[in-house]
Amino acid sequence: MLDVCLSLFKLDLGITHNLRDALFINRLNSTITELTKMGVDLSKETAEDIQLIVDYSLWQYRKRQDDVGLPRNLLFKIHNRKIEKVISSAKSEAESE
Repeated sequence: MLDVCLSLFKLDLGITHNLRDALFINRLNSTITELTKMGVDLSKETAEDIQLIVDYSLWQYRKRQDDVGLPRNLLFKIHNRKIEKVISSAKSEAESE
């Protein structure tokens, strides 16, 4: 999953070399950890998971020196993923009873 995220991250930035890959990989890993701490389930490794990781990482990278809030589209994606996790857990509990 990390290879795909890195490729999409670099593609969006228009970067074709690998000189900053260590920085980008660290950014992506940090994003995965942060999203997981927020309650986002990234275990399925779907296209939505990958795009959320890439979008959030790109926002962090581009706005790292600016004092701006998270854009609404990312807030909605994260919020929806949290809700999806709660609904999934509730369904699992209901089925096990």
